[in-house]
Amino acid sequence: METEGIVVVTGSNANASVTIDHYHPLYLQACDTPSNNLISFSLIGPENYAFWSRSMKIGLVGKNKLGFVDGRHTKDKFDESLHELWEKCNAIVLSWIMNDVSKELLIGIMYASSAHKVWIDLKERLDKVDGSRVFHLHTEINHLTQGTSSISCYFSKMKELWEEFDALMPCPGCECAESKKYVEHYEYQRLLQILMGLNDSYVQCRSQIMMRTPIPSLNKAYSMVISEESRRSLGKAMHVGESMDGTTLFSNTNKITRNPGGSYKDAENNFKDLHSVKVKGIGRVVDGLYRMQLQLKDFQKIMVATVQSKNVDAHVDLAI
Repeated sequence: METEGIVVVTGSNANASVTIDHYHPLYLQACDTPSNNLISFSLIGPENYAFWSRSMKIGLVGKNKLGFVDGRHTKDKFDESLHELWEKCNAIVLSWIMNDVSKELLIGIMYASSAHKVWIDLKERLDKVDGSRVFHLHTEINHLTQGTSSISCYFSKMKELWEEFDALMPCPGCECAESKKYVEHYEYQRLLQILMGLNDSYVQCRSQIMMRTPIPSLNKAYSMVISEESRRSLGKAMHVGESMDGTTLFSNTNKITRNPGGSYKDAENNFKDLHSVKVKGIGRVVDGLYRMQLQLKDFQKIMVATVQSKNVDAHVDLAI
């Protein structure tokens, strides 16, 4: 498949040429302008250098320009005929870095001419593993609990802390079998850590996760817990709806109204003739109270309402 690009003749030999297509590190797209911002936040100091560096690397990989900052695509590695194009690419990468640093840090790099040198300079000055920060992260991870947060917010906060901790203290590893066992053990520890921080209302869900064989991954456990949260939310919504329907039915049955002063109207007006209800066999007088028991399907709570007036005391029970 042919790709569009620029053919550049290198050296004095007209037959020696190179095609600058979108696979070439010197290729620039129309949207690759100096005013672009690769990421949505700025570098402010050592406290966010790890996040900033990783985010910038991801953006540069997408632009095929990571080699301009890590030293793989220095000027001397290209033919002299491509040096002008290299200068253009270098200037654009340098401008991307300047666009994503704070004003205080910009002062120290604004006169630099090499994106690679600026990258190394920022790394040497700001890429410091502060022991106090590591201790703070470790403490915050161990004490983080769900509390009033939703499951998604709790998991997201914990994952954010884990990622920052891993950026400061990367876990050593290789492709050997022993290293894979260590990674599995590491993930299992984090699964226990996040399950311990769940509220006590999720104790049954937590037990179900721990009793599964094999032990589910962290993402699988998250999906199980979030499903339980969704089920509970749906149950609460249905319960509220049923309670509102039952309250409306109770009010319509008894026709209880209030006057502007907030007191109940006479019971004679509200109930008109309680004895007509008694004749129907659904009420009786007990200790001077007229008690009506109404059987309502799908009613999950017993609602008790007492209506008092100057002449009649009525107690109404709604039961399943």
